[in-house]
Amino acid sequence: MTADRTAAKYRRILALAGAAGIALAGSACSSSGSSGGAASGGERLSYDRVASTAKQLTGTSACPFGLDPAAALKAAGAERTVTPAASGGDPAVQGTVDPGRPAQAWPSGQPTPSGIPSIPAVPPNASVVCNFTASEAPVEIDLVAVSDGGVAVNLALPMIAALGNLSTTEVMAFSKDEPGIGQTRVTPGRGTAAVARVAVAGKGDLALVVSQGSTVTKADPALAGESLRKIAEALAVQLRP
Repeated sequence: MTADRTAAKYRRILALAGAAGIALAGSACSSSGSSGGAASGGERLSYDRVASTAKQLTGTSACPFGLDPAAALKAAGAERTVTPAASGGDPAVQGTVDPGRPAQAWPSGQPTPSGIPSIPAVPPNASVVCNFTASEAPVEIDLVAVSDGGVAVNLALPMIAALGNLSTTEVMAFSKDEPGIGQTRVTPGRGTAAVARVAVAGKGDLALVVSQGSTVTKADPALAGESLRKIAEALAVQLRP
């Protein structure tokens, strides 16, 4: 990829991030703590549990919370040989914790979106990423937990856009039809990312994103669309504290 194309890609992702920030503000104004039962009726993860686990993960850690990609692929009818795999120089399993940030003024000279007087605040959030190969195809699981209810998908929207190779129009279409608690949606277009919303214990929100990554050299067409949605659904059911 040339430097110009790389720069253009990052400008696009930053633009999508701005759109996600606006969506986040709207969602935060209209949502409350998550409710509803886990798909399996079992124990639920909490935001604090995801954040504490994310801090403790090392390069040799197994994918946490009972996540079993091989079993999920088999349940979805897409059985493959599964192997943990580093991605882009990062370990196969990694975690991050972000303390969040308060609302900020828009940069000087930048047009202010109607009804959004400042860049929306970002609540504390944590993520866990598990990378593996399904036979030869790379697959990535991103678990995004947020301390506030109803905003995990919006916060992850720039990542979802990149993983799903979405246009701005497709991003906005997806944001208007986000999955509810216990639901799973595939991204528009090629269907290369699937997003599940998961009920949490206490206050917060949890989204699970499954994809073949944003830079795929050995894509598996069978791990897209409805098949990928079923894989994400099976993974969401597996989640345990």
